[in-house]
Amino acid sequence: MPASTQNIWRLLPLKSIRFSHEVVELLAQVEVARYKVGSGEITNLPMLEVIAQTGKPVILSSGMSTWAELDAAVETIRKCHGRITLLQCTSEYPCPYEEVGLNVMLAMRDRYSLPVGLSDHTLTNYAAFAAVALGATVIEKHFTFSRLMYGSDARHSLEPEEFADLVRGIRAIEAILTHPVDKDALAMRLRPMKEIFEKSVVTVVDIPAGTVLDESMLAVKKPGTGIPAARLPEVIGRVTCRDIPADSLLREEDLVGP
Repeated sequence: MPASTQNIWRLLPLKSIRFSHEVVELLAQVEVARYKVGSGEITNLPMLEVIAQTGKPVILSSGMSTWAELDAAVETIRKCHGRITLLQCTSEYPCPYEEVGLNVMLAMRDRYSLPVGLSDHTLTNYAAFAAVALGATVIEKHFTFSRLMYGSDARHSLEPEEFADLVRGIRAIEAILTHPVDKDALAMRLRPMKEIFEKSVVTVVDIPAGTVLDESMLAVKKPGTGIPAARLPEVIGRVTCRDIPADSLLREEDLVGP
């Protein structure tokens, strides 16, 4: 930490520094890229106004707020700029899956036309993955080197490998969401597999030349390199032009007529 910044910290009493106008000024001096506002400060409109006046983007967590309180907070910041990301948050530690409220995250996106995310207090990564799949642009998660460490948050936090898995999972979901697949092009690419696993019309008995085919003589089996199984009804009633052994793929050249 630069000496000038250390001096600023020494000038501010510890108890007054959190969630105060002074800390906004301090963070401006150390050139933070954006401000994160905890859900307990949603109704602290004077502080939100000071933050908004810096012109920097704001991440606003909504955990304990009503819709009316969140409306007022968003409006306060929007008087200066609209670079706001809203986080759905349920202020329970740990938060049960039933209380995550991803429906609220989506409602915030619709209500304010702003980017949204999730401040996740569950004990796993599942809720965060679901949020990203639904369009979350920010995920907040508590981190600890060990859940055995002292402090009220440690036992509700992710340890390093769990946090690494969170990042890997989010990157994988991003790759999935940003690479749409062309269904027909995919089917063409998988054609060799289609020929192995799809089914064709086959004979189940020896069939002499000149036989009018009926349903009892035919079945469908792998591979899919003969007359497709979907065309079985068209084959019934046609006439064979050669002897065909049982368990043979039926082909167009084996048949007479349309």
